[in-house]
Amino acid sequence: MLKLFNRKSKENLADQTPQLTAWQQKAHEYAGFTGGGLTYDTYDDMQTDPMVQTALLLKKLAVMDSDWEIEPADDSAEAAAQADFARTVFEQLEGSPLGIIHNALDALAKGWSVQELVYAPRDGMIWLRSVKPKDPAFFGLILDEFGSVTGLRLDLTGEKPLELDVAKFVIFANRRGYGQPRGVSDLDAAHGHWSAKNKLMAAWKLHLEKFAMPTVLGRYERGLPADEQTAILKALQDVQNSTAIVYPNEIDISTLATQRDQSTAFLDAIDFHNREIARTILGQTLTTNDSARMGSLALGKVHLQMMMLQINALRQELADVVVTDQVLRPLVGLNFSEPRLPRFVLSPAPADLFRSFD
Repeated sequence: MLKLFNRKSKENLADQTPQLTAWQQKAHEYAGFTGGGLTYDTYDDMQTDPMVQTALLLKKLAVMDSDWEIEPADDSAEAAAQADFARTVFEQLEGSPLGIIHNALDALAKGWSVQELVYAPRDGMIWLRSVKPKDPAFFGLILDEFGSVTGLRLDLTGEKPLELDVAKFVIFANRRGYGQPRGVSDLDAAHGHWSAKNKLMAAWKLHLEKFAMPTVLGRYERGLPADEQTAILKALQDVQNSTAIVYPNEIDISTLATQRDQSTAFLDAIDFHNREIARTILGQTLTTNDSARMGSLALGKVHLQMMMLQINALRQELADVVVTDQVLRPLVGLNFSEPRLPRFVLSPAPADLFRSFD
């Protein structure tokens, strides 16, 4: 096998199979294009929903609830010095390394996130001053046919588009798959349930306006004078604003019964869609469900374990792809002639987390 490989030209070491068509490459260059087909305005609207907002916030906080460390590339003195330098820069950074993680997690809602690296000279070195988040809706991606990002295009309304050096930016794509350089938003799968819930909420509001306050019903015997009928009708129309009412024995006053089951059906359907929204974002439901629907302790532990599997995988991806590769690599490369790339590490969930529920 090695002999066969050695007979190949060095040109064959590069990518051989294109992943994007020319049309797909061009489409990604324009700002406002999303990987999932929904618009950025739709993603913003969805994030005002209480369940969507809660699930996204819970997922972000779970990822960020971790200690961080910078590990040297090896046991050499040079690697230790470079790791110490990176650690010192991070300690004096505007914000914190966890802030970089937090801003990168905007990709959960919008598919991808963009942050700009801002440097400043200090003591003969190039220091990282801050990492500023940018709205991905303003950016397009310049790609080659293999799906690799070669540049960014900033497209602000009323201004000429600018092509930017991608090395100056930190880009994170959520669940990037085949031909998805902008990633996949967690809200794509939740959109159908969010839309259905909004329609149910509107219908429930109309139902409550019509049936929640019962209609007052007055009965009287035949022969009651017309003026007394009118007076009774007026009194019944004002009964909601009255604290007391008197009427003769020949008049019977009651209310039309309402069907509470119909209102309960709305609530059950809305609860179902809320659970499905939580499931698409968190991978489980019990951490966002109310106490009325809590299951057994064992079931709750299983749901928590499912979520933490996802959280730990996301922590490792963010530490490697975002901080180590896109923040530390250029920082070390700017300051050392022989870089020994340190590694940014987020601690996983503690091993005794699940035993604490026993």
